[in-house]
Amino acid sequence: MKYDLIFDLDDTLIQTQAAFRHNVDLCANLVQQALDEKVFINDIKEVFNKIDLELIKDMGFSKERYPYAWDSTLDLLATRNNLEISSIVIDQLQSLAKTIFKVNIPLQSDTFIIEELSNHKDVESMTILTLGEKDVQSKRVMETGLVQHFDNVFITNQKDINTYLELNEKLSNPVMIGNSLRSDIVPALDAGMKAIHIIRDSWFYDEIEHSHKIESIKSLVEIKLLLFGNLVNL
Repeated sequence: MKYDLIFDLDDTLIQTQAAFRHNVDLCANLVQQALDEKVFINDIKEVFNKIDLELIKDMGFSKERYPYAWDSTLDLLATRNNLEISSIVIDQLQSLAKTIFKVNIPLQSDTFIIEELSNHKDVESMTILTLGEKDVQSKRVMETGLVQHFDNVFITNQKDINTYLELNEKLSNPVMIGNSLRSDIVPALDAGMKAIHIIRDSWFYDEIEHSHKIESIKSLVEIKLLLFGNLVNL
């Protein structure tokens, strides 16, 4: 049986959450300084996370959401503490938040297996399916150095059941591989596809209630065992 393997990008192939957490630390420190250290770092992060998650409802995964969430966090906490924030500090925070879209995000340590999978006799095609804005995600895809092993790259502003129904029509035997239950696994299963959940560093948004039986792995290397029944070199 030949498979069409579909890989998520962020946190499946690259270490996006680690990069975001580092940026969150930097932004939270700047906010604390702007607030004359009247608010604890963890409280700043908690407020930011609540605002950021709420903004997804209206702003989705646009690159404007993350900096705007930090702007809203600073504004809310400054108002609570009766503090005036200079426009210079606001601009500094915006600039710092936006650097997350410019940094080179490292590969996951197990992505060496991608080349082997692309050459496997039972792999019909290899696809990257990633959520976000085209310019940001295109940059991240190219910086992986893995593009030559993939037949297709799809960048979308949503990953829902309709996304996977379309892929199910285009591909003969698709298998979705990703870290997000919400974006990668549950909608793929709802669309009748096979899906493999890789356990990675993740964030709150990726969690979702479901009734599916999920196949989970801890490394991309385990794909060989699940699909081809072996862990030896291909």
